[in-house]
Amino acid sequence: MKVERGVLALLLVLLMLTSLGAVVPAGDLGMTSAAAGEQDNPPVVGISQQHGKVFIDAVVIHGMVHDEVEPVDLQWELLSDGEVLVNDSMLETLFEATSGHDGRRSWHWTAEFDISPWNPCACQLLVRVIDASAQLAEDRLLLFGRSEGDELPPSLLLETPSMGSIWRGELIFMGVAFDDDGLAPEMEWAVLAFRQAQYACARGSLSQSLPIDDWNAASEAVAPNGGFRIVTPTDDLEDGWFLLLVRAHDGLGNHSSVACTFIALQNKPPIAELSGPSQANESERVTFDASASDDPSWGRDGLQFTFLIHREGGIGAPDMEQGERQVTFTPVREGNYTVSVIVTDTSGLSAVNSTTLQVSNVAPRAAATVEGIPFDANSVIRLSDSKQWILDASATVDTENDQGSLIYTWYIDGEPIFLGTTRALMREQITDDSKTHSLALSVEDDDGVRDSLSTRFGIVDTPSDPLYEEPLGWSGRIQTAVGGYLNMLLLFTLAMLVIAFVTVRLTNVEREGDIPRWIPKSMREQRDAEDDEPRAEPESDEDEDAAIDD
Repeated sequence: MKVERGVLALLLVLLMLTSLGAVVPAGDLGMTSAAAGEQDNPPVVGISQQHGKVFIDAVVIHGMVHDEVEPVDLQWELLSDGEVLVNDSMLETLFEATSGHDGRRSWHWTAEFDISPWNPCACQLLVRVIDASAQLAEDRLLLFGRSEGDELPPSLLLETPSMGSIWRGELIFMGVAFDDDGLAPEMEWAVLAFRQAQYACARGSLSQSLPIDDWNAASEAVAPNGGFRIVTPTDDLEDGWFLLLVRAHDGLGNHSSVACTFIALQNKPPIAELSGPSQANESERVTFDASASDDPSWGRDGLQFTFLIHREGGIGAPDMEQGERQVTFTPVREGNYTVSVIVTDTSGLSAVNSTTLQVSNVAPRAAATVEGIPFDANSVIRLSDSKQWILDASATVDTENDQGSLIYTWYIDGEPIFLGTTRALMREQITDDSKTHSLALSVEDDDGVRDSLSTRFGIVDTPSDPLYEEPLGWSGRIQTAVGGYLNMLLLFTLAMLVIAFVTVRLTNVEREGDIPRWIPKSMREQRDAEDDEPRAEPESDEDEDAAIDD
């Protein structure tokens, strides 16, 4: 496209004003460079001459360079069919202009040479600048070298697409084309699938001899200012490397050199693959892998991966992970999760694949103690008669995500009395000592899943104590004193025998005793008869007793 070079210089100054930079010494180079941490923008170079000018011998071209510091190299080259005819440095021609408000500086340069040794020449002037950070910029100018009577073919410059660019959709060729007589030339173009396309172009011109049989005409493609724009669809082209060729002719059989560039055509999206588990528990780490994703034409290199994780019924945007071929995460809520991967190639085309993950809640496992004694549903805990007893459920376990949000509810005889992991049960809260009491714990997680424990307890030395005994009466105390009911019965029987024996002894005392006795009449008459008979004196008390017994 033909550009007004004076306007271009103004545009370059405006571009300079949009950049940021700072100037500091650059050591051995004797130059200055952007300060550490400051933005170091590439240089900008511009040519003030218009395209298509015809020179006979002396050529003088002016332009400007914009950068934070003075460039380390500034050269011009005269090209014909991609070959360098002559070149030279312009560093010595630099003189600084007014600096911009953003800290960038500007320099004027001048290229001077004699073109006549290469007449006739449908040539390009290439200007290249390199800064202290090895960043470079280029600009090109179409010009003609002609002596009187010379016939020159048209000349063109292909500016878009740039070499090596990734392209999809319609192909758009853009550039400038001129004939030395000022007329607009006719344009032809071709697109070749070529694996080695990056080696076929040198300095913007076709450097290899390739058979090109299917040139396509682009009539009236060149505007009066020399700019051309050619558009062609790519729907019928497979992805791959393509060589783009353009040439101009004057209608009289004179053709320009072939301008070329190469692109990577990517019209087809990659193939997204995703693998991973279908089920998991809360707080269980899961990994989903998209490493098998591929681009059939360009391979896996350059693919970008974006993972989206969304729980069904969840609020807010899905969680997003970007950059890696795998994603690992820990679900903290039960439910159905959708895990998706978006695979994007270097051209911006993408493919999506999704899978589902069912996450199950793990129920809490309640564990509780009262005064350090574990709950036991099959026995009764005997508590000392204290002012308070400590209830502790800190040994309860659940998954990591739920552990800190568990709800602990304590019950006495079915009535809730406490919330919390550890509580003190006060003695005055047990108002009825006549029976054992139930103590229960319910643990609930954030999904409403519960686990519970229960036990019974009593207070020592109260009727609620399972080993409690009522105070004994008089007989009970005797029974306890003698060692039991059977022992008491034996002692009672022995006592009765003793009493009977004593009674018998008392009834057999001496007849002369003061106690009257009833004697049958026959016995009494017999005794009287015996009393009338003389008896010998007893020799002793024992004989007397024996006589009495007789």
